[in-house]
Amino acid sequence: MGMSRRAVLLGGAGLVGAAGTCGALTPRGRRLLGWTGPAGVVPDVAPVPVQPTPWGAWMGATGPVVLVLHGRGGSVGWWQDLGLPKFLNGCAFRCAVVNGGEDYWVNLTPPVPFDAALGVSMGGFGVLDIASRQPLKAVAAVSPALFPSWEDAQRIDGFASREVWEAHEPLRHRERIKSPVGVWCGREDPFHDPALELAEAVGAQGSFEHGEHDVGYWRRVLPEALRFIGDRL
Repeated sequence: MGMSRRAVLLGGAGLVGAAGTCGALTPRGRRLLGWTGPAGVVPDVAPVPVQPTPWGAWMGATGPVVLVLHGRGGSVGWWQDLGLPKFLNGCAFRCAVVNGGEDYWVNLTPPVPFDAALGVSMGGFGVLDIASRQPLKAVAAVSPALFPSWEDAQRIDGFASREVWEAHEPLRHRERIKSPVGVWCGREDPFHDPALELAEAVGAQGSFEHGEHDVGYWRRVLPEALRFIGDRL
């Protein structure tokens, strides 16, 4: 049975934001309609070497070291699927890609010395947390999963306690972040507002164009994030 015209209109009304007579779509509406910008494409080039290690993998052969932290539930394979070995073609640094898990990147002891850091989603949280504790030559946070309140953080069940979250949440320690920071987060990403708040507080570069919290957006902005790091190493 087809949907009535009234049902269609009522459903569409839920997509319209409070923009008065302009009828602008909410971020949720844009997500549902797919109006979130183009998906990035993995370049058709040779990948850099990937060398497995007990803690993850090296990607690239020589140069300054960049610590790389994946999103929640990710791994070295997650970065390979994203296309990082190919995006790194031509970069004058190598990446120490660390395997994590479901719990947020807190109390991480990096396996090797490093000069810069790159993270996506939960990894974005992690590299910003590290930057609040030590100076780095560059920090690139893509779609960082940040939480303005404990109630927000508690919903994802990624922290052992409120005290752990309070000790590591980058939004709570923004004044300690002194390194050059780049932040990229799409307008349709649920973490957009806290990411923008932190970016403005630390004077970050980057962009907040249309985009979701997904692989298509991450592939789109990853080249810019890597250039941001490379220009500072």
